[in-house]
Amino acid sequence: MHFRIRGNNVQLIKPVLNEEAGRTKPTLVGSANLLTGQLSEKAEAALSDEEKAQVTKWLERRQILNRKKAEVEILSLAETMTSAAKLLPDMDEDLGREVVAEVLLAAQDFRRVARKHQLM
Repeated sequence: MHFRIRGNNVQLIKPVLNEEAGRTKPTLVGSANLLTGQLSEKAEAALSDEEKAQVTKWLERRQILNRKKAEVEILSLAETMTSAAKLLPDMDEDLGREVVAEVLLAAQDFRRVARKHQLM
């Protein structure tokens, strides 16, 4: 089984025997949501129980990986912001304004969540 990530979904590619060619051909058999782990109806119908277990295991590992990546991002956020602040004066003015607007919106969300969870 091969997994092809497309946004919040993963396409499930399975080698299927092509009788005419006498070899296997990679075939899209369905998809799964990366966030919920839900298999599409097409995948449910096309996969054996063993293959479903393989997909479930892959999805669980992927969710662990995504969680760890998010932890690294938040732990390095202050350092990233400091580096960005140093580079900001050298940016194209229009691009700089866009970046500042996006960062300020993100900072508002960050503050809102921090307040909600009594972290500040």
